[in-house]
Amino acid sequence: MATNRNSEHLRYRYGICLNDNCLKCKNKEVQQISARKDFVCEECGKPLRECPPPKSGPNKMVIAAIAAVIVIAVGVGCFLGFSGGDTPESTPVDSLNVQSDSLSQSSDTVTVVKTDTIKQIDTIKIEKTVEKVETPKTTKTTTTTTKTSKASGTAKGSVNLGYAKFTGTVSGGKPNGQGTMRFTSSHVIDSRDPKGRVADAGDYVIGEWVSGKLVQGRWYGSDNNVKGSIIIGM
Repeated sequence: MATNRNSEHLRYRYGICLNDNCLKCKNKEVQQISARKDFVCEECGKPLRECPPPKSGPNKMVIAAIAAVIVIAVGVGCFLGFSGGDTPESTPVDSLNVQSDSLSQSSDTVTVVKTDTIKQIDTIKIEKTVEKVETPKTTKTTTTTTKTSKASGTAKGSVNLGYAKFTGTVSGGKPNGQGTMRFTSSHVIDSRDPKGRVADAGDYVIGEWVSGKLVQGRWYGSDNNVKGSIIIGM
């Protein structure tokens, strides 16, 4: 036996972890470490304090359990011998089985309640996410320009006047040069026109404007037929 212990000691080293936060230290577990490896704890990696190997032999807990089983078996045998083998005495065993079944059912009930609670939490999260949907509306500018002339300050673009849209040369947000005025609703072509001619929706005028006033142009209907010439002047 001494020879076997010495050979085993050469192949393995035994130690106890001193780290209070380590589970193996709390359980006072004797760790078997190969002689080729570092002599540290397998759980936390801290150095071990060397100790003699654990003694081999029958486990005291196992012996105690076997003894308890033997005592119970002897007691049951004596009880059955005195009672004469009557079956009614087996009722307590059945009642224990019923109680164990009821305990298992209660545990199932607890599991169902936890599952329902989780589903309710998920539903609340979805409702909060749906509330954050609205986005502000963007507005469009009514005046657009493309090329700008440095000399005159005019530019090619368009102006939305509400009743009509002008496309051509623009200066200061007003028609100022050659372009086309296309009417979107019925409106007087120009307030300075002595004849007070009114364009219908879809009509358009191709001509020349100065500071938003029509100087001269040709008036067309929505069917592209000429309705007349307009000369107002400056």
